[in-house]
Amino acid sequence: MENPTRRKFLTVTGAAAALALAGTLPGLTASGATSVDTDRVPGYPFKLGIASGDPLPDAVVIWTRLAPKPLDPFGGMNDRPVSVRWEVAEDERFRRIVRSGDAIARREASHSVHVDVRGLRPWREYFYRFRVGGHSSSVGRTRTSPAAHQSVAAVSLAYASCQAWYEGFYTAYRDMAAHDHDVIFHLGDYIYEYGVGADGGLRKQDMAVEFTRETTTLDDYRGRYALYKTDPDLQAAHASAPWIITIDDHQVRQLITR
Repeated sequence: MENPTRRKFLTVTGAAAALALAGTLPGLTASGATSVDTDRVPGYPFKLGIASGDPLPDAVVIWTRLAPKPLDPFGGMNDRPVSVRWEVAEDERFRRIVRSGDAIARREASHSVHVDVRGLRPWREYFYRFRVGGHSSSVGRTRTSPAAHQSVAAVSLAYASCQAWYEGFYTAYRDMAAHDHDVIFHLGDYIYEYGVGADGGLRKQDMAVEFTRETTTLDDYRGRYALYKTDPDLQAAHASAPWIITIDDHQVRQLITR
């Protein structure tokens, strides 16, 4: 079961870079926002998919990043903040919406949003989606964790690690997505900082020059995460269940070597 102390630590550390740039947590509230776009997005914005994770008995975090051109700087977005509608429901057709609201996707967070959805019921399946103007994301499936001392008959889980994008395809994630697990654990090395070959390694995909060099800057890391998240099977696995993620050396190498 998730420890609230760990959840607080992950929230704070994950937002540290955005805090340094923006002075506020990205995507939590529209208060103070200026010139917020609600429909002027240059193309379908959910090309990097959606995700949920870090489940508690009464809460789960949902995520997306607006990126109509995922491999371009800032995902092809301009510098204006964008209002993103989010909804959480008890059914896949959203007839019983239990939580909803608006988050602000800002450039300093590369137009990503993390919504900590509270007030949910323990060990329950939920569905979520995002909307921007006339665009809707795919529907994600998530689940809260059991309450303290709650007995559950069984837990279905999967785990993964060390997913070098250029070393092959993510067919294992396609299988994970098909099983509707209660939770998926990622044990580290979600990305690798090494340069990707000009032909995308085993993927045989032409790569822009910025992906052929080692990641050293924040923009480099954003681009590398975007590259990995363009994979449709990885997106499907993220949308199928909440993830709990451990950070390993390749995610923090730049911090260690400074």
